[in-house]
Amino acid sequence: MLNLPNKKKYKFFFIIIFSIAILLPASIYAAISCSVTTSALCSGTVLLRMSGSTNAHAELPTQSTTNYDSNVVCCTGVTGLSNSCASSNKVIFARLSGVTNAHVEKNTESNPNYTQNACLASTYAGDIITVGYQTTNCTGYDTTLFSMEKTPTNSMVGNTSAYTNKVCAKIVTQSISVNLSSNSAGFGYLSSTGPRYATSSGTGSNTETEAFNVSVTTNASNGYTMYITGDTLKNGIVEITPLLTNTTPTPGTNAFGLRAVPTGAGNGTVLSPYAGSGFAFDATSTTPSYIAESTSGDGLETIYSMRTVATIDSVLDYGNYSTNLTYIIVPNY
Repeated sequence: MLNLPNKKKYKFFFIIIFSIAILLPASIYAAISCSVTTSALCSGTVLLRMSGSTNAHAELPTQSTTNYDSNVVCCTGVTGLSNSCASSNKVIFARLSGVTNAHVEKNTESNPNYTQNACLASTYAGDIITVGYQTTNCTGYDTTLFSMEKTPTNSMVGNTSAYTNKVCAKIVTQSISVNLSSNSAGFGYLSSTGPRYATSSGTGSNTETEAFNVSVTTNASNGYTMYITGDTLKNGIVEITPLLTNTTPTPGTNAFGLRAVPTGAGNGTVLSPYAGSGFAFDATSTTPSYIAESTSGDGLETIYSMRTVATIDSVLDYGNYSTNLTYIIVPNY
């Protein structure tokens, strides 16, 4: 028959399960693509209508003049694409002298006779829309919308090859990419003589090491926030005491905590109480805890090396102690 210390030595086993949740759908980059085609063949969004392929007048996409049906600026490739100037996320790409039979000027002009706006818009607030004017080509942009006979104002218009003055556009869909290196980690057998550190192999270590990592990359304009939810280590109603403030656990006491160490080229930072040299854990299964953030989307990867520690005293009930932690990433569009 084993004595109590031996029971404790060989029965304190811990495994921790990790998961990731992204509160807003992650999306991928998609380029806007535009061409001048007929109204009947346009399967996307019409941004502008023209009376011909060159030396043409323009009309707004809301109009339906018959002889403008054969030369429309038709755009596809981006979900949520719109021509609505009422959209909260829009860029004016041209100003017209009327709703139809109009001359065109750049969006940088403010001629009082050019009061009709032609807009490129997105129904997604996070999309970054850019338009510009270049000669010869639209290098640096996704696509060419149409061309202008002259700039900056009182211009006739034509298809993309009619004139050297190009009207260009680009849409960057804000996105976030998250990777979890392992969905479980374990301490192995816990001891009252010193701390144990979790490893993805489940065997644990007596020296501090990485349990797993969370990698985050985003171009969201305001970065992201990372939360954690979950309980401390439990065996039924018996639990190992969480470290509510950043500290180094004392051997022979009940304690559970984690900390994060940021690496990589991204600008993500770790938040209190997880940012110190010690360990902490102040989340519950119903109350999230901030763990890291980025305040701007640099498009570069931050890798958070997650380390977890556990210590026990000599009288804690033996058994299998476990928890399920969820890391929640919220892009700030």
